[in-house]
Amino acid sequence: MKLLQHLRSYFVPGIILFLYTCLLIGTYLYEHHLLLTDTSQKVISRWTNELSRMDMIVEKTINDQDQTRIEDELLFVSTDLDLKTYLLLDATGKILYANHAIWRGSNAAEVIDTFSPMFQHQVVNAASFSTQVDYERSLLTIYYPLQSAHAAFGKYPQIIYLEYDLYPAIAAADNVFKSRFILSWGIVSLLLLVVLGLTYLSFLKPIKILINSIGKNTVPIPSFWIADELAVLQQCLLQHQQQQNRLIKQLKDNEQRWLFAIDSTRNGIWDWNIASRDVFLSDRWKEMLGFRPEEIADSFTAWKERLHPDEADHVLAALQSFLDGETDQFELLHRLRHKDGHYLWILDRGMIIAWDNAGCPTRMIGTHMDVSEDINNQQTLAHLSSYDSLTNLVNRNSLMELLKKAVHVAHATNSYSALLCLDLDNFKIINDALGHHIGDRLLVQLATRLSDMFAKQTVARLSGDEFVILLNNIGQNEASATTQALMIAGELRHVIAASFNIDGRQLHVSASVGIHLINTVMELNAEELLRRVEMAMFAAKENGRDGCVVYTAELEQRTNQNLLLQNDLRNAINQQQLMLYYQPIVQRDGKIVAAEALLRWYHPKLGFVSPAEFIPVAEHSGLIIELSRWVIAEACRFINSLAAKNCVIPRISINISARQFNHIDFVPSFLSAIAEFQVAPAQLQLELTEHLLLTDLSVIQDKFEALRQAGIAVAIDDFGTGYSSLSYLQHLSLTQLKIDQSFVKQIGCSHKADAIVSTIVNMAHALELQVVAEGVETPEQRQFLLNVGCDSFQGFLWSKPVPAASFTELLTQEFLQPEHGNQ
Repeated sequence: MKLLQHLRSYFVPGIILFLYTCLLIGTYLYEHHLLLTDTSQKVISRWTNELSRMDMIVEKTINDQDQTRIEDELLFVSTDLDLKTYLLLDATGKILYANHAIWRGSNAAEVIDTFSPMFQHQVVNAASFSTQVDYERSLLTIYYPLQSAHAAFGKYPQIIYLEYDLYPAIAAADNVFKSRFILSWGIVSLLLLVVLGLTYLSFLKPIKILINSIGKNTVPIPSFWIADELAVLQQCLLQHQQQQNRLIKQLKDNEQRWLFAIDSTRNGIWDWNIASRDVFLSDRWKEMLGFRPEEIADSFTAWKERLHPDEADHVLAALQSFLDGETDQFELLHRLRHKDGHYLWILDRGMIIAWDNAGCPTRMIGTHMDVSEDINNQQTLAHLSSYDSLTNLVNRNSLMELLKKAVHVAHATNSYSALLCLDLDNFKIINDALGHHIGDRLLVQLATRLSDMFAKQTVARLSGDEFVILLNNIGQNEASATTQALMIAGELRHVIAASFNIDGRQLHVSASVGIHLINTVMELNAEELLRRVEMAMFAAKENGRDGCVVYTAELEQRTNQNLLLQNDLRNAINQQQLMLYYQPIVQRDGKIVAAEALLRWYHPKLGFVSPAEFIPVAEHSGLIIELSRWVIAEACRFINSLAAKNCVIPRISINISARQFNHIDFVPSFLSAIAEFQVAPAQLQLELTEHLLLTDLSVIQDKFEALRQAGIAVAIDDFGTGYSSLSYLQHLSLTQLKIDQSFVKQIGCSHKADAIVSTIVNMAHALELQVVAEGVETPEQRQFLLNVGCDSFQGFLWSKPVPAASFTELLTQEFLQPEHGNQ
């Protein structure tokens, strides 16, 4: 392992040195090639000028019949010692003039190896000179056809053939090049070594020293070369180590205090590892049953065998039901056999504290309290039969009796009462993400708030996160009673909206409230009252949560319709009744850069069903997950169809519900789906509402980061309508904020409305997020958004949501003009 680490430490420098060497060699070869080309071109240029001059001399010589001028010119050019061959040939290749007199009268092909008669004819026919450079022999060859009108006659020169030795010119230029190359790259290499040395002294060496100092509670003395940031880091590291030591000490102290507190309560402690079946039984637990610590084994069997025969099956069934998640809590009153043979009444409480990756419980802890004396006095049994064990509020059984009395009181006093049923929104997300123990503590805090608010009224816990409040004598007529009930429900929601502090976490929840009036002539039993008020509560959830709904006969009818709608929705996918519409998202210049995929349902009898009607039904019934999977697959198929048509593919945005996003395997299943369709992650974007951010940051942060690393963009939809903390925005891997259309519609209505939109845009840009405005319908809204720097727009001003075929036609337009959607 040390050898591998040692080799790895030299790997990066080795790679850098190799790349630098490759760059040096490549630069040298490239520039040397340019040198050869440039040198040969200069020689060619000089000799073409000389040959052109000879052409004019030959023409004048023929005209004047004075051959001495050609001889003189030959003597002149022969002074260049690098000139190897200079021949004037007639049409047959016979040498008429040459820089060596011995060649005159000979055939050029016989005395010059490199001369080609065929090439001579080609050059003459082309009437253009030709040059050939042989870099291996450093030889320049030129065939230069003469332009004289007499060149075609055998006794006159037709072409000039020249061979020139390039080696001296190339050698001289090469010497200069090598000197300059070595000097320049030597300076670069020296500077690079200086930079690497400073980097090592200022960063690498101090970091290595800093790593070696970890755990030693010492800080190396900063040197002249060390960077200021590393010096600060050294001090921070020491402070962190000191703080860690303090926290460890505090943890040990707290552990001792906890053990002392447990011992003081005189309760027996048990700790059960469900997977291994190992059990820890505290000394106090054994003492309660009359045993010394060594007299009874720490095992599940030791507890099971001491259960009362009449209660054993019930206790084990209740335990299994709790482990299966069918009940919210484990609290039982049962009997255990004492060492002497008699039975003790034990109040057995337990909670799950660990789960495996599949969500199955793996560890459970609890306490045994000896309540024999209380049971003998019947106080404990009476309390447990009437009150909820977790919150100490009235339970369902007691509430039913109180409701019966409330109906009689309303008849007797001729006054109205009201029944309020509240249910926390998205409470399951908190349980799934943070654990049931956190959820239970939140319920206890909520129960305390409700008890304080309705100290003189009845507050009951029905089950889970559902509570009922009975308000007596709130009005003498229906109108006043309704007004009073709604006002109280509003105050109730405000109380619940205040944050809950649990283990340092700030949790924000909202509640949906149903209201049912108890009037003077009503003849309903308690069960029917609860059914109706719960129906109103569920209607509040379907309306978007965090609201109030009063029960009416119309609500009863609508609920029945929703039930029918839910049944039809289950068959909509298989019967191909669903489709996706696409609404373009345009840049400031009108170019389509994205589109939001919007689900539409065409019912065979009802026609198009509004998403506002069937989406809440899907959310409430759990069908939203199946619908979302269909939407993802359909969007991928649409992207592939655009690719097959060679269309420009904009990014497609898909809305994902908080319920689906918080599913344990959402990210891997989503990535698997798009991989199956071979869709590039960059072609998709997920839109999530702010309700998702009501959960703990650490729970969703990992999913956001996994999506970012996969290349999936994530946007916050309907921004500004939720209740999340803005601090979440700086910790999540977001790419875009979409301003809710409710803010866009108010543009121009007031200075405050304009200021809100402007603030959202500026804040998003400060966080390096793109901004999309939804619901843009007027030129005035568009101009205002342009002025405040909004990046993209979506709305009827450009286009309504359209079917896939119509959207494909829109993509053929380079830009969408405003008011396109109204045409």
